[in-house]
Amino acid sequence: MSVRSKTFVLPSAFDTIERMVHEAEDFFSSQIADEEQAYNMILLASEAVTNGIEHGNQFDEEKKVTVTFECGDGKATVSVTDEGSGFVVENVSDPLNAEHMLADRGRGLFLMGQLADEVRFEEHGRRVVLVLNLA
Repeated sequence: MSVRSKTFVLPSAFDTIERMVHEAEDFFSSQIADEEQAYNMILLASEAVTNGIEHGNQFDEEKKVTVTFECGDGKATVSVTDEGSGFVVENVSDPLNAEHMLADRGRGLFLMGQLADEVRFEEHGRRVVLVLNLA
């Protein structure tokens, strides 16, 4: 099976997320037969892009987020790279700690870890790569 991919560069604006969700829906729905797995990839892409725009680039529209979707060889991948200063994943608060349980934010990385079969942080936290093994 050949690998199909799509890459695009987005400004760091909140309304960009909706456009990216449509791109993810079009791409993954056409590439993944299992609807639940396709939905999981769309959700993973949304979380990663939201984090890149909000936390990485801090809504600075001069900074871009580069997104790549890939499907093939039994897996689907989303990689998102921002132009922020990066972060260390170990320094992020655990959303399952009692003091964070009622917070209305801070579960994106946890969700990524639950949905993806592989989560990699590269370029000092400026790139996240999320991999789902396809059934």
